[in-house]
Amino acid sequence: MAATILITGSTGLIGFRILLAALAAGHNVRYTVRSEDKAKVVSSNPAVQRLAPGERLSPVIIPDFTVEGAFDSALQGVTHIIHAGSPVPLPNYEPTTEIFQPTIKISSGLLSSALKTPSVKRLIITSSIVANLGAVPPPTAVSAKTRVPLPDPVPATFDNVFDAYVLGKIVELHNSDEFVKTHSPHFTVSHVVPGYVFGHNELALDATMMQTQNSSNNFLMVGMVGGELPFPIHGGFAHIDDVADAHLRVAFLDPQSDGPKDFGIATKVDYGTIFDHVAKAFPKAVAEGVFKRGTVPTLPVEYDSSDVEKLLGEKLRTFESAVVDVAAQYLETLGKEKA
Repeated sequence: MAATILITGSTGLIGFRILLAALAAGHNVRYTVRSEDKAKVVSSNPAVQRLAPGERLSPVIIPDFTVEGAFDSALQGVTHIIHAGSPVPLPNYEPTTEIFQPTIKISSGLLSSALKTPSVKRLIITSSIVANLGAVPPPTAVSAKTRVPLPDPVPATFDNVFDAYVLGKIVELHNSDEFVKTHSPHFTVSHVVPGYVFGHNELALDATMMQTQNSSNNFLMVGMVGGELPFPIHGGFAHIDDVADAHLRVAFLDPQSDGPKDFGIATKVDYGTIFDHVAKAFPKAVAEGVFKRGTVPTLPVEYDSSDVEKLLGEKLRTFESAVVDVAAQYLETLGKEKA
């Protein structure tokens, strides 16, 4: 029997890829957006059109996800929730009101609404490895079950978007743990915890979008078109296909009392290899100057993803495959041969 899945964040790299995977698997998908225009971004996308979902795909317009009860009506009849719509640390965002507070309020609101909805069986929250690592990665390996101690007191305001993002993810993990402990809900709550997510992005429809509206893939583009990133990024990577697969696997996983409930996806990587992978796959485009070596510094991290490999039943996809996927898509948008 097909499930009815509510997906947040469907206009982002992760949420949209999950939406496509859920539709391809035959499920009914309800996706939340803030406006009709955002709904059309999803429904009119060529990748969605190719799947011809018909009535299996429907939008729910919620102008403000942070208000109390925002998801109450959207969850009616929903069996599974995948919350991939948490804010990302864009430099133009206000750290406190546009990153930290929504990260906590939206997850809390979904949990509260789910508690009032008997049909809900599972709630999956997309987190980030920074929730397990903290602001400064420790020298020893962490995993999805690692919990970073909360600061005392938790800051009320932030000046930096990245600090707001990291602490928001840490607080959200603690709050969700406490919710389950306090309410013993009729549904299971799990987190999928990826590193930087890279791979083919169906939402990037032209060459300009590939460099400016390509989510975390923007970092890969810097490394393959001669740019220079002025700060290091965490050296833990997740292929978008693995991330989407993991969300759906966790959503339909029979929970075990002694088994993991949270699953991290982060393969250790050196971003200095980006251009090397591109040059190996597309020497002609390199010779023509389409691709140039850029600089993306790496912040080393140690992360244990063995649980998710057991879940998926196979090794995680390689960093090289993600780089090649993104480079190939860029060539497509330019109308150039991939030889």
